[in-house]
Amino acid sequence: MERSWYWRFLLVLGFVGLAAYYAAPSAIYFMATPEQRRSKSELEAMIPSWLPKHRFNLGIDLQGGLHLVMGVDADKAVQDRTDRMGDEILEEAQKKDIKLKSVRRPGDAPELEIVLEDAAQWEKLKSVLEAWKGSWAVKSHLGDTAVFSMDSAYETKLKDDAVAQAQKTLTNRLPVVGEAEIRRRGASSIMIQMAGLTAEQETSVKQNIIGRTAQLEFKVVDDQSTYFNEIADQPDRPPEVELKSESYQGPGDAIVTRPYLESTDRAKLKAFLDRHPAPLGRVVGLEEFRTSKNDPKPVYRTWLLNKKADLTGESLTDAFVHFDTEENAYVVIMNFDRKGADAFHRLTKENTKRKMAIVLDDLVDSAPIIQGPIPNGTARITLGGFKSQNEILDDANDLAIVLKAGALPAPVFPQEERTVGATLGDDAVRKGKLALLFAGLATLVVMIAYYRWSGVVALTAMSVNMLLLFAILAAFDATLTLPGIAGLTLTIGMAVDANIIQFERIREELRMGKTARAAVDAGFGKAFSAIFDANVTTLLASIVLYQYGSGPIRGFATTLGVGVLVNTFTAVIVPRLIFDYFTKARRVQELSI
Repeated sequence: MERSWYWRFLLVLGFVGLAAYYAAPSAIYFMATPEQRRSKSELEAMIPSWLPKHRFNLGIDLQGGLHLVMGVDADKAVQDRTDRMGDEILEEAQKKDIKLKSVRRPGDAPELEIVLEDAAQWEKLKSVLEAWKGSWAVKSHLGDTAVFSMDSAYETKLKDDAVAQAQKTLTNRLPVVGEAEIRRRGASSIMIQMAGLTAEQETSVKQNIIGRTAQLEFKVVDDQSTYFNEIADQPDRPPEVELKSESYQGPGDAIVTRPYLESTDRAKLKAFLDRHPAPLGRVVGLEEFRTSKNDPKPVYRTWLLNKKADLTGESLTDAFVHFDTEENAYVVIMNFDRKGADAFHRLTKENTKRKMAIVLDDLVDSAPIIQGPIPNGTARITLGGFKSQNEILDDANDLAIVLKAGALPAPVFPQEERTVGATLGDDAVRKGKLALLFAGLATLVVMIAYYRWSGVVALTAMSVNMLLLFAILAAFDATLTLPGIAGLTLTIGMAVDANIIQFERIREELRMGKTARAAVDAGFGKAFSAIFDANVTTLLASIVLYQYGSGPIRGFATTLGVGVLVNTFTAVIVPRLIFDYFTKARRVQELSI
């Protein structure tokens, strides 16, 4: 027997052993009941710890789940950047002693209207604006007013970055809840598919995980301004908007009386505030609360805050839930990085005995009084309200998830939503198994009936093919869908088709009077080019389908493409190995083909 045969045999044997090792968790997963598949604890107990953690994941069409297409409001990200640019211009102008009346975004377009107190200072302001040359430009200038506009290329980049960052943030959030597949679709959409979720988890995903931006900001409260008193005297104040005040002990034990507006009608309160903008460098924040457990309508209270955040969630390194036994309440503990810890220490030191608002998702969550410097870089949000302890704990866990994963750069909104029920999914799994079983049995019967002993060789090669295919897909945590099962079934046909080409070539050589050994050598040699060409064209088709197809089509293309690559190996190496054994080692003179 030739030495090369032993090397080929060991190679195939090694591949088969490695494939069996990687495919075992997926085999256990498929053999489990639907209830066991949905329970992670039961599934982990069924799979031995020495086996790899990688396995197949069933798609939502096979085990039920949630399909969402979320749109990203990239225009809002551009508008936010425009507003931040206004803050930066105002800050730089103050450093250069340039007096500005206002810096505001007049509409939705990414441009700023800058009004000088003295038109003679335009040249000084123009030199300041040169710092942003390339991404911003002066659109017009007349007297004391200039329009500063964002460059179109920079605007396009901001929008693209907003969608990419939203995809990354959602990717960080969703695996905490379940197995998720998240891909960008189109210019400003993100497709999310989550399989095996309970109804409660679906609600949590849609409302608390995806829907929240988790933009965390710490802003010092301006409790000295008379702004709310002044606008409360305006004749256009709706009767639903009331002027109230609160008193607390401030710096130097002085009693501070803070005025604020309160209303149960958020829309009217917001419209009234829009008609009377906050003073330069300030912004009005709203706090939502309920006066009693049985009150169905929330009440909104105003806070006058520094426009620029003194500290943001970008410095956050961790967030977790803790039960405070002294307050008898759940709190979310937040830890900051070194830079954030220094900023938080400085902020609390400079504003001791003043109120600091914790702003989450554009709402003031709370505004505690800073009792003293906090040097350890740890802050916390106390959760309460008129809810049960379990509801508060769920809210705390959801808040910790979104804070830890980071803020969404722009609002997201649902464009498409589909839910596949678990019963439909279980039925799809059963039918998929039957489809693969019947395809295999039909191939078995036809091949053995027509090719006899050689048909057994072909089926051995096909079995090795399927084992390697399952192992490779499992090693990469592939998601199996119904179209993916169709791809597997087609792979079975292609594997057998390659063997048919080989067997027919060998038959032709035998009819020409060649010996069994010579016929095998010539048959496999002549068949290889046809098999290779067919597999290459199929592989190219699967690549195109994967590149331009949607979710189900990509699933089909994945299994088909990997199947073609594996088939190129198994359809040639395995049958040739078996035929060489019988024609060379056993010196068989007649072949049953």
